[in-house]
Amino acid sequence: MAPVTEKRSAERRAVEGELAALVVLTRAPGIGLRSVRRLIDRHGGASEALTAARRAAPADLRALRRGQRVPTARTVRALGPDGEKAARSLLREARAKGLRLAGYTDCGEAAYPEGLRDLPDPPPVLFKRGAGALDSERTIAVVGTRASSSYGLRTAYALGRELGRWGWTVVSGMARGIDAAAHAGALDAGGRTIGVLGTGHDREYPADNRELYRRMRSHGVLLSEFEPGAPPTRSAFPRRNRVIAALARGVIVVEAGGKSGALNTADHALDLGREVLAVPGRIDDPGAAGCLRLLRQGAGLVAGVQDVFDALGWLCIESQAPRSAEGSARAVDEPSGDTRLLGALSRGPRSPDELAVGLEMPVTKVLGGLGRLELEGWVERRPGGNFAAVRRRGGP
Repeated sequence: MAPVTEKRSAERRAVEGELAALVVLTRAPGIGLRSVRRLIDRHGGASEALTAARRAAPADLRALRRGQRVPTARTVRALGPDGEKAARSLLREARAKGLRLAGYTDCGEAAYPEGLRDLPDPPPVLFKRGAGALDSERTIAVVGTRASSSYGLRTAYALGRELGRWGWTVVSGMARGIDAAAHAGALDAGGRTIGVLGTGHDREYPADNRELYRRMRSHGVLLSEFEPGAPPTRSAFPRRNRVIAALARGVIVVEAGGKSGALNTADHALDLGREVLAVPGRIDDPGAAGCLRLLRQGAGLVAGVQDVFDALGWLCIESQAPRSAEGSARAVDEPSGDTRLLGALSRGPRSPDELAVGLEMPVTKVLGGLGRLELEGWVERRPGGNFAAVRRRGGP
């Protein structure tokens, strides 16, 4: 075997071993996700953490849980060779079902979302369906009640559609009601949307959303920390909510009663330092009680997509759209190449090459768009060849 081939083979084995170790640690009863993270961070990797856990005395394992009782016999068995064999079998099963894996220690076929590292209990392994990297800089969560009103559904759909048209990624939980409407709006606009599941990938829950699942598998991204086949459970959805909050720059609660699970997502967002926004509802509507409470507590008010962009400090061209080479104004809701360039530059100066890579656009198209925008005063050239957006008061 050639040296290069041997090296690649060794790298693949190391990655597979690391993924398997993450699964073993996740499955071990009595340890918990916070302890898994502490083990990995302490030892510098999942494989090293698994080795340390196998050698640990029961008292050491209990210490990881801050004195809580650990079922040591079951834990030891789960950490052993049989547990690793079962983990590797799970990885093969997941790939056979078309899933890509992302590990907390940057192993696997998919990139691990950076936002999840802000969690005290990040998922050690994510199962992903769909292409493309996840851009936390332009990802916003849109969530709300399952028992939504027609007003809530219209609002969630409109927000999802407008965010998608402006090149933002909409993340939600694939539940009926507000979640489903937000996903559908983004899909109908040709935008990106991420569905975070509270089950395994092969469980379409709720069954009402089968058509949405079909569309998401074709044009969106589906993420789950739960193994294939995992059923819906009461504890799974709060776990899902923390992932939704961590993936996004902010959370928009469209409609929520006083005890809605969407408020749990908002609580996670606050804990993580994310922006929390809410859509106002009627004061006599019980379904608006959660949103009104968030607004009283200081959440940003959302009456349209411009409010979202203002809250996040993102430059949005609203009153006048960039013009094409022929001089005709483009509609605000068209995610043109020039609009996408402006959106990317709103996050800071970029070179044409960086823009081409980040937006997956040909360099020639990027240069042409930058030239038009520079002539019209939307961008300026900086020393070193970078371009930056020009912020203009009162609209564009």
